[in-house]
Amino acid sequence: MSFGNPAVLLAAVIAAACALLAVKYWQRALFGVFVLLVFEGALRKWVLPSAQAQIFLIKDVLLLAAYAGFLLDGRKNQTALRGGAAIKIVLILSFVFGLLEVLNPSSPSILVGLMGVKLYFLYAPVAFILPYAFKSRDHLFDLIRRYLIMAIPVAVLGFIQIMAGPESSLNTYVSHTEEATPLAQFGNEALVRTSGTFSYIAGYTAFLSFVSFLAIGYNMARGWRVKNNIAPLLALTLVVGAMFTTGSRAPVYILVATAPVVLVMAVVGRVLTSQTAVRLFLLLPVIAIAALNLSSRAVEGFAERVSTSGDAASTRIFAPLYQVTQVLSEGPALGMGIGTTHPSALTIMGSDSFWWLHDLLVEEEMARVAVELGLMGLLLTGLLRVLIAVFALNCAMSFKDSAYRALGIGLMIYLALGINSSAIFNATIGLYYWGALGLMLTMRRFEQLVEVERWLRRAGQRVGRKPPGLVSGKLTVNRADGPSFGDRRGR
Repeated sequence: MSFGNPAVLLAAVIAAACALLAVKYWQRALFGVFVLLVFEGALRKWVLPSAQAQIFLIKDVLLLAAYAGFLLDGRKNQTALRGGAAIKIVLILSFVFGLLEVLNPSSPSILVGLMGVKLYFLYAPVAFILPYAFKSRDHLFDLIRRYLIMAIPVAVLGFIQIMAGPESSLNTYVSHTEEATPLAQFGNEALVRTSGTFSYIAGYTAFLSFVSFLAIGYNMARGWRVKNNIAPLLALTLVVGAMFTTGSRAPVYILVATAPVVLVMAVVGRVLTSQTAVRLFLLLPVIAIAALNLSSRAVEGFAERVSTSGDAASTRIFAPLYQVTQVLSEGPALGMGIGTTHPSALTIMGSDSFWWLHDLLVEEEMARVAVELGLMGLLLTGLLRVLIAVFALNCAMSFKDSAYRALGIGLMIYLALGINSSAIFNATIGLYYWGALGLMLTMRRFEQLVEVERWLRRAGQRVGRKPPGLVSGKLTVNRADGPSFGDRRGR
């Protein structure tokens, strides 16, 4: 890293200024991180490629500043969230164990361990702070709608990239060397696997997967109505279509496999009324046909890649189990140390090979966790994700507000899939994973506020007086849309 580079200095100044603002306006900074996540790849590969490493770290700096702003916020006006105690306990135990793994004698460097702690735990606080950044129910659904609208041009870019061809400057990945990273293509087809505004294909597919479930939940919450809901429906259509441009099979297969689950849960959760069922019957075929016809070249290339792929579906499904078994049988009981399998360890050590792993190289995330943390770390990580999935299921099916149940079903499916996702080693998935849990906790918090308001009524007190557990601020109720929360200054 050369601090004499003007691009690096510019990135550092921007990061410092943003961090100072993020402390004061931590709510907006938290939302801004999810926007920056979508466009940081574009900045890294098209705008300031010489400062791509620094740009990648800006969102982490903003998050730390937002955390600090939340802790320094003297209002403390939020009712404590009830539930999820088991998640917090296991998360704390995992964090303590991760800190101990920094000192693992098999680790090549303490710096590698500290980077590992950042990878595992930096994004987790998002889930528990995000609920306090939303002002009301309306605010929650309005920001989700805006995020879906923002996804429209990002999805469209995928279609433009695949039409532009491999020679276009639009088709490039972030490169850590002076030489350009080779483009991935659809088998024998002269078609580029797109990365959208992201640095690599993996980030783009992670974005498309999350937005698809978010759009499904949002549109269910709106009863799949077309009137005044064109943009979210269009976003879902384009996002599904853009999945084919990436050439990645998993997002498409997962959507197909989880569609019946969503339908059953919607029926059981009393989200799917007869009128909604009719709309679904008419809309879903239209969305599917439109998505498949947005780019016939991408669909054809995708189909050819599926038919000519050498790895069978069963091999991909059981690969994590096989690799974990191999690691546990060959690796040390306490692992090699947190962060030791991440590419950043190569940069820290100035090496071009993972010599400290002694050829224990694996690809699947849970297997990599086993390599780094051993059996104990693997059990803690797996238990945490299972608890989150169970908690999300309980929330989704117990919300009293039907819109919350609808949105919760989409988020619950995403969090359940997160049991075996790359939420640690893929920053995009990690932020969306903990963000999805944060949205769940947000809806849970708003329903708790409704319970507080009902308690006040039963007690015969005025709404403006502070109920037990409410430190400061006031509770306001929108009869049409449910509760909203704001402090005395309207923030």
